[in-house]
Amino acid sequence: MAKNKPIIRLRGSEVLGKKVLILGEAGSGKTKIAAKLFQELTALVNPEIITIVDMAPKRINSVGGKMTDYVNMIGGVKYLSPEKVYTPRLSGTTAKEVLRYAELNRKAMEPLLYEYIQNPTEVLLINDVTLYLQAGELEKILKCIKLTKTFLATAYYGKKLVEDFGTGISMREKMLTDKLATFMDLVVKTDRLREMFTMRKITFGKSQ
Repeated sequence: MAKNKPIIRLRGSEVLGKKVLILGEAGSGKTKIAAKLFQELTALVNPEIITIVDMAPKRINSVGGKMTDYVNMIGGVKYLSPEKVYTPRLSGTTAKEVLRYAELNRKAMEPLLYEYIQNPTEVLLINDVTLYLQAGELEKILKCIKLTKTFLATAYYGKKLVEDFGTGISMREKMLTDKLATFMDLVVKTDRLREMFTMRKITFGKSQ
């Protein structure tokens, strides 16, 4: 019988100063885990040196969800998020629509990355980076990573959302996520993370 994988207790203090990628299936709690770690990070550093680039769509049933579902952004944290985020594989009904939605996401998300590059902070959190990688360039993410001391990102990594009408965005997403992982100090899957504490909606940070 195969041994069970060890359960990891990830803390904000273990993320600080590192590059960390949280992987998981759709609806597995990636954003909630990131919000918990974000809460702990704000107790360790000045919130004014934290930037959040929230690429996640609004929640659809158990899929998606923004950081603001768990935290109220007021205060010093710089919060950047597109006005509209599409879910290409869930919303697209043809290959053309899937590609169009992925490209619209790229166009909406890329300016936020450029804004960070122009005004970097010591801590950077990107929620749902894979939505950008469906059509965007990994090199832009890596450029952001080089400018920060602490990097925390969530990324879809599963089988529920594989169907892409033959567009190849699912394969591209996985390939670039695997490549991104090679630049990390720590890569953790949600099925190996144990709940650290009870999550309640918390207030800190400032919406930009």
